[in-house]
Amino acid sequence: MQQTRILKPLAMLLGAVLMSTSAMSFAATAKSDGSQRSAAAKPDISGTWERTPDDWFGENPDDPVLPGGPMPLKEPYATQYTELKKKQAAANEAGTPLATTSARCLPEGMPTLMAALFPIQIIHDDKQVVVLGEYLQQVRRIFLNEKMPKDMPDPVYQGHSYGHWEGDTLVVQTRGVRTDVTFYDTPHSADMIITERLRLRGPDHLENQVLIEDPQILKSPYRFTFEYKRSDYRIEEYVCENNQIVIDSEGKATLKVD
Repeated sequence: MQQTRILKPLAMLLGAVLMSTSAMSFAATAKSDGSQRSAAAKPDISGTWERTPDDWFGENPDDPVLPGGPMPLKEPYATQYTELKKKQAAANEAGTPLATTSARCLPEGMPTLMAALFPIQIIHDDKQVVVLGEYLQQVRRIFLNEKMPKDMPDPVYQGHSYGHWEGDTLVVQTRGVRTDVTFYDTPHSADMIITERLRLRGPDHLENQVLIEDPQILKSPYRFTFEYKRSDYRIEEYVCENNQIVIDSEGKATLKVD
């Protein structure tokens, strides 16, 4: 009888230890799984990226093709765009090309920055994603988990971007891009909305699905995808020295050689 009384408390103690160990193991497993899920839901897209494939621009790198085919422009914008392309072609043939954004040393703006004509670098944490463009040392900030303000701040070249993670995809909406910023020479209104969905398709492959909505300018929303490959290229300082470009009253640019 005495032996039974001794063994019973020992059995209870052993059971409690086993339950505690099991609970700790379960908690550790849940924490580990949770961390893995969190890491999977918010992948590391930081690094330097270049557009892919290498011939993404088409036949002429100085006049890259639109990534989603011709934009469905309304009139009079469609006719104006056609006339501009004819004028550009004639000026190029004459050796006096029309002044571009780069000739004027102006930022590319959105969404051209994400076209990565020059390499881009992405840096991010829990509060923001920063995109650095080598050309003119452009900076784009995407604020995470904040609402788009009702009273939009003044328009800027890169617009005002707000984003959040949906699983493994970074969803970003951009508004407030300056109306003098063009996308491959196509115009937009002050009400343009750009929505991006960025996600890794592999450790060295980043995809950016882009939707442009602008009912004033476009007949229908315009969709396309930018593809990037990871690069070991190091972003360098890029300062535009515009003292060698002469732009005449017709907007034609010539190189000044001293």
